[in-house]
Amino acid sequence: MELGKPVLFYFYPNLEKKIPWIPLLMGLPTNLDRLTELENEFDLKGGEIYIKRDDKIHHIYGGNKLRKFEFIFGKVKKKKKKGVLTTGGIGTNHGLACAIICHELSPTLKCQLYLFHQPLTWHVQRSLLLFNYFGAKIHLGKGDVGTFIKSLFFKVLHPRYFWMFPGGSPLFGIGSSLGTFGFVNAAFELKKQIDQKFVPEPDAIFIAGGSVGTAAGLIAGCKLLGLKSKVHVVAVYTSLTSNPSAVMKNANKAIKFLRKRDKSIPNIKVNEDDFVFITGYLGSGYGIKTSRGQNAVDRVFELEGHKKGFKLETTYTGKAMAALFDYLKQEENKNKTILFWNTYNSNDLDKYLKETDFQYKKLPKKFHKFYEESKFQCWQITNCPQDIKKSCPAYLNHEYRFWKFTDCMLDEQKQRKALEELKNVIKLEDA
Repeated sequence: MELGKPVLFYFYPNLEKKIPWIPLLMGLPTNLDRLTELENEFDLKGGEIYIKRDDKIHHIYGGNKLRKFEFIFGKVKKKKKKGVLTTGGIGTNHGLACAIICHELSPTLKCQLYLFHQPLTWHVQRSLLLFNYFGAKIHLGKGDVGTFIKSLFFKVLHPRYFWMFPGGSPLFGIGSSLGTFGFVNAAFELKKQIDQKFVPEPDAIFIAGGSVGTAAGLIAGCKLLGLKSKVHVVAVYTSLTSNPSAVMKNANKAIKFLRKRDKSIPNIKVNEDDFVFITGYLGSGYGIKTSRGQNAVDRVFELEGHKKGFKLETTYTGKAMAALFDYLKQEENKNKTILFWNTYNSNDLDKYLKETDFQYKKLPKKFHKFYEESKFQCWQITNCPQDIKKSCPAYLNHEYRFWKFTDCMLDEQKQRKALEELKNVIKLEDA
């Protein structure tokens, strides 16, 4: 087999010359790790838990976006576009992935990010610095809809830019299905791993749903293959885009597109009975940190992640894992085979961040307030000396709770000051 070639093309060879695609991924198929400590934690009775390790799918930045980008950037390259334009929250993982891939593919391929407000966290501050590090041009809007419209005006004035929907998925049934194919293909990859006995066929697959293109592709792929696996989509965005109707529209649009290019593809339709849509884990809005989400992030890292080299986060995967925890508490689910699809990145970005040396004033002036209004790091609060700061593992680290992983070299009074301030700044909703 050709290295990295989509499994979907082996099942349906007619698609290969009709769908744009470029190789971006590494280590395919991504690993399936069994989470035995988590099984013990929930006292499963014959059940098994696995995680699909898409967090290591690229050498710089893992996660679900890269599967989509193989097809989306295939079209960008085919159309010889000058750059890519997309939108998201000020801490968007999608935007960071886009900036990194533009930077990787060509020094002349530009990335324009139109960003709207989301709750301010250390993750957001890190993301903004990394957007700039990887060469993206960032623009600040207000709400999500207003920012979306603002980006459209840019597209009208700059027709040589490829306009990518947030998350790389269609919205309200509008837009290209190319990104969705990344997870139709992922379902075919999983089927091959099932056939090779790397994992039993799952009863349930848990995945976060924001713009829901990832989940829609996975559901469409499972149905095309006749898998019994029921995808559980955990809403991590408002019902504006994260809802059952959007899942069905995206899935069916992708299947229709594929069938137009290969009539041997089954003429099927995804309906609401083909998946489970789960709400109640979002909190009061996108990006809100919740107590259940944070607990899931911490518990999984303590039990599994620190040994296997992965971590979750509180906006997407932590909330999806919190829903999985509640599922596991039900007696009737303790004998099920469950697959958690890790859509977050586990590669180390701290090394790139340290090259920025926290010089946030290099960002456009409108973004400076996101650093000057709130401090989320101990070394900011204590004005840590440069020599200590540079040698401390807390400096610019992804973790915003320094007391979780490092022994501070400063005196106890300064440590207490930082601890008190950070615990007041880090707010978790009881949701």
